[in-house]
Amino acid sequence: MEINAKEKEFRKSKYLSSENVEFIVSKHGVANGYSVEDYYIQNASDKMLGFLCDYWKLKVQLTPNKRVLHYFLKLVSVSNDAKAKMVKELQLFENELYFYTEIKERIHVSDLKPWSAPFITGLKSAMVFEDMNALQYKLRDKFKRFDEAHTFEALKTLTRFHASSIIYEEKRSKELGRSYSLNEDFEEYLNKGGYENKDTWFSQCRNGCLKAIKNFSNYSKTEISVIESLWFDVWSAAVAQTDPSPEYRNVICHRDLWNNNLMFHYQDENKPDDCVLVDFQAVRYHPPSGDVMFLLYCNLDPKYREENMKKFLNFYIEELHRILVDNGIDPNVITKEKFFESAELQRQWGLITCACLIPQFWIDDEVITNIFTDTVQFDNNLRKDKASFITKMMESNPDYKEKVMEIFEEIVDRYCL
Repeated sequence: MEINAKEKEFRKSKYLSSENVEFIVSKHGVANGYSVEDYYIQNASDKMLGFLCDYWKLKVQLTPNKRVLHYFLKLVSVSNDAKAKMVKELQLFENELYFYTEIKERIHVSDLKPWSAPFITGLKSAMVFEDMNALQYKLRDKFKRFDEAHTFEALKTLTRFHASSIIYEEKRSKELGRSYSLNEDFEEYLNKGGYENKDTWFSQCRNGCLKAIKNFSNYSKTEISVIESLWFDVWSAAVAQTDPSPEYRNVICHRDLWNNNLMFHYQDENKPDDCVLVDFQAVRYHPPSGDVMFLLYCNLDPKYREENMKKFLNFYIEELHRILVDNGIDPNVITKEKFFESAELQRQWGLITCACLIPQFWIDDEVITNIFTDTVQFDNNLRKDKASFITKMMESNPDYKEKVMEIFEEIVDRYCL
């Protein structure tokens, strides 16, 4: 398939030179004898795919056979100064690039099915991947909560990711003749990534949630007083769950498993047969149940989640054990009993992260694009006054209010009253 005339109109970009394109192709492992004949660049979507970066697609046509290569580029924002500032402050770009170039290479298990989009190379302010859309992977509609089939596929992928850490650590421990932890080598890059009390974004999430409870819930004045007295500690305890645990097995965790960071491949229109994870900018070393609870809380309807919690936890740990056994690792390095015990503790983390994210993604795509692509609105709504943003949305959108308050009130009912 050749690049057509309309596509060529988009070709020039001051942010991606022809030399960059040649470099990307060279890193893709294209055989000798091929060269770049043409290329074009466009926005990856007219919708907002993520909150903190810009996303482009690059199509490259080779000669002599007219072969076309498809790439997806994730860039430090050139369109929104507030986004770029936040990414820089939290070192998200540097950490994610290091994950792909160093950590992922270290924990790679050749016999395991891939759990992430193929990384091609890094540029000065961009990361380049194979375009998963071209490989027939796509995002699920964020307003369609995960059913059993999507949850199982996502959990299978998550077990492959987590198992990679355990397999590497066990083999490295045997080589060294002592217990080895990935945190020994990579602690600097496995930081909290914005989820800490002193961070402006996290405090805005915490305060915005509390204000919504005070304004829109039916709790009594006495109950509100109790909630306020415990609120900071409840959120702090959730963040503490993502420190490396001295009691439970730790792995490198993704920590951002909301809808737009999971891409599915389908064997037919409705049934997925694979899933890959994207956006590893918040990785940290802690118990794997933290990722599992994040996934279940951010993508499942709350009632459905609780009705099926045990089934999904069983599925995860059984799949993890299968992979470990297949790779010669004793599955008792993480027992079912310890995993379930840890999952109940990590429930608090899953709930708090959902409370942070759902107010900004349970919004119509056109509205969310208009709000968060604007520098001033992005800064105001996420870093200065998230409470007013949530209040305005709840006052104007009953469905938004219902879905978001359901999560906020679960925090109260589980951990405050």
